[in-house]
Amino acid sequence: MRRAFEWLWPASLAGRITLTMLAGLLAIHLGSLWLLEQGVLGAAEDGREEQVAERLATARRTIGSLPEEVRGTAAGALSSPDLDIAWHRAASAAAPVEQGLEPLRARLRELVPDVAELHVGYVGAERRIGGGMRLADGSWIAFAAPAPNRLEASPHASLASLSAMALGIVLASVLVVRWITKPLRRLATAAEDFGKGAAPVPMPEDGPREVHDAARAFNAMQARIHRLVSDRTQALAAVSHDLRTPIQRLRLRAGFLDDAEAQRSIDADLDEMEAMVEATLAFLRGDADGEEPRPTDLAAILRTLCDDAADRGADVAFTGPDHVSLRLRPVAAKRAFANLIDNAVKYGGAARVTLRDAPAAAVVSVEDDGPGIPEAAMAAVFEPFRRLEASRNRGTGGTGLGLTIARRAVEGHGGTIALANRPGGGLLVTVRLPRAGGTASGGGQG
Repeated sequence: MRRAFEWLWPASLAGRITLTMLAGLLAIHLGSLWLLEQGVLGAAEDGREEQVAERLATARRTIGSLPEEVRGTAAGALSSPDLDIAWHRAASAAAPVEQGLEPLRARLRELVPDVAELHVGYVGAERRIGGGMRLADGSWIAFAAPAPNRLEASPHASLASLSAMALGIVLASVLVVRWITKPLRRLATAAEDFGKGAAPVPMPEDGPREVHDAARAFNAMQARIHRLVSDRTQALAAVSHDLRTPIQRLRLRAGFLDDAEAQRSIDADLDEMEAMVEATLAFLRGDADGEEPRPTDLAAILRTLCDDAADRGADVAFTGPDHVSLRLRPVAAKRAFANLIDNAVKYGGAARVTLRDAPAAAVVSVEDDGPGIPEAAMAAVFEPFRRLEASRNRGTGGTGLGLTIARRAVEGHGGTIALANRPGGGLLVTVRLPRAGGTASGGGQG
């Protein structure tokens, strides 16, 4: 049985969805035909009852106008296979009034309003319709007809039944389609988590053929990327050690120089080189530090960064609440905002940091008084090692990685970062961090 079902169930996603839709359409079509058939049968029975009522009304008028000696013969002549009519001088056995035959009785009353007495009901073992009408002289016309085979229903029963059936089919189709596409949603979730730096988790390679192939390719991609990141981490550790060692040797040798001016120049070049190496390594290291998010006081981080910058003589001010708790990676968040504050001080002369605590997110604004950034270069400044030569050059100590690292850290927390030129001059950087933090971590300072 199961093999037969698997043979009927298509292997492709398109085939499964098509089969589900066709099954739903077929079910609603068959249901519509059934409701139409019931409606036609009901209308036919209504017409037959109408015909019986009209024939009985005609028989009553005809027999009532004839002499008594010919009334029996006339009643027999008015009979037919589907309606037996008889005349009786005395009262016949009156059939009880049945609820299901009330429409027929009401129609007879409408067609023969002057009838003195009327009985309609089921009679005999065959449950035939029987009854009698009393004439003005006290005699009776008895009649019998086959019982109608119809269902009593309200005028809107067909519409209600069809609507309920359509709603049921829609709900069933939605559930089936959700079941079919569940592997796709699972794949999308895994891809999003892996893109934010989560450890690779092999996806079950099941479901429709397209999903199976996508899961297999995704698992292979995860393995390759994870292996690449591991190899890169090991290489970065070696490069970090190998680069720091000669820099320290050069710094030590420069200390033995008699020329103080040359010594200061060499130390400055070595400081710049070391800063560039550290920034580049931090950028390349990316998410490899494995920092886990935890409840963090963002206000405390920003206040500490601003106080440290002010202690170094920078024009930095912080405005915001005393405490704002978010799930963050503290080191990554500190790196990101340190880069933004450092850029504002270097290229804008000052940094005004504002923290706003909204119900859904925390919003941090960093303003400076510099020349701003051309609109055409707003997106380009986030690219690695990109500097605007007019205001952001090596003389200021920048490496072109500060905004890149900041954006990666912010987006790793599920947030956004945007740049805008202030109307009065200067640059405005707006960072929005949602309450539900991401799963990736940022890089280091640049």
